[in-house]
Amino acid sequence: MSWSIKLGRIFGIDIKVHLTFLLILVWGALNYGGSAGPLYGVVVTLALFTLVLLHELGHSLAAIGYGIPVKDITLLPIGGVARLERMPEKPLHELVVALAGPAVNVILAMVLLPIVAVLAVMQGVPLSAGMLMQPGLLGLLVFLLTANVSLAVFNMIPAFPLDGGRVLRAILGFFVDYQQATQAAVTVGRILAIGLGLLAVFTGQISLALIAVFIFFVGGQEGQAVATRGILRRARVAQALTNNAVALSPEATVGQVASLMMSSRQSDFAVLDPASGQLLGVTTSHNVARAMEQGRWRSGVAEIMQQARNIPTIALNASLDELQEKLVQTSSRVAAVYDGLYFRGLISLEDVYRVFQFLSQSGSSRRRIGWQAG
Repeated sequence: MSWSIKLGRIFGIDIKVHLTFLLILVWGALNYGGSAGPLYGVVVTLALFTLVLLHELGHSLAAIGYGIPVKDITLLPIGGVARLERMPEKPLHELVVALAGPAVNVILAMVLLPIVAVLAVMQGVPLSAGMLMQPGLLGLLVFLLTANVSLAVFNMIPAFPLDGGRVLRAILGFFVDYQQATQAAVTVGRILAIGLGLLAVFTGQISLALIAVFIFFVGGQEGQAVATRGILRRARVAQALTNNAVALSPEATVGQVASLMMSSRQSDFAVLDPASGQLLGVTTSHNVARAMEQGRWRSGVAEIMQQARNIPTIALNASLDELQEKLVQTSSRVAAVYDGLYFRGLISLEDVYRVFQFLSQSGSSRRRIGWQAG
């Protein structure tokens, strides 16, 4: 996530804080400091977001337990976000991952409750809501106890993409397919987001309005992403592979490739061994343009190509969803397609988008795709 600063790593997960987080520290200093001053307010705010971090670690460790890598956890003014490599699509897995975060807050509340009770007895003061803003150890612990309960309860609101919304999708997933469960959870979440937005207008709570906007738009975006994956999962790499693509000999020059690029729409060229037909590397329009800027018109493409060992590979019968995920993870323009041991061609994200656009416009995603690859 851009505009984020890495603080460290916990359990192999990068912990980051967004630069806008500084705003919440200022707000906390002014609102939580009270008679103890701004520094105490900053301490309270940092303690609160430590709970948020532990909440996100609960989700992350549950995901890792199911073999789902976690990219990072980022703290934002409105909470925390754990970015997983992929979302769990088995209902039971998603249910466990979604509940793991609130479960951490429940456990922390159960640990804090007897500590708060003992301290209150030792100090001879009754527990009350007024203690939340009282400076000191007891006031801070009461605040954290209340915050844990609030985090657990709020996150269990069935408004996707909050934890409660993911629990709702997981439960629905036991009875309908993943895409239908997501759409239902997104719809419920957007209805609740509108309700939260109206409540924010009437009560003047800016933070509640931000959360409502987050739920409405982010939930919709994830719903669209799931729908996209559903379409791409039904299509095969073989069906998106461009037929009759031009391949190059390693002796071809930069100037020759530049001429090919100007006379065709092809921007990526496989460089093949003339004897075996095996892939040696890939020459892209970027490689060629850079070589031309350097005046290397007569250089062979073997000198500028990306080596085959650095190109991700994909099976001919793999899904386009799998291909897209691999290209994004490797930050590669293209992947080499193989049918067993035989190289069949190159495929790019542009090919994925082309097929997706066709399927989404034609409505073919709900039918069995029947055309054959060449």
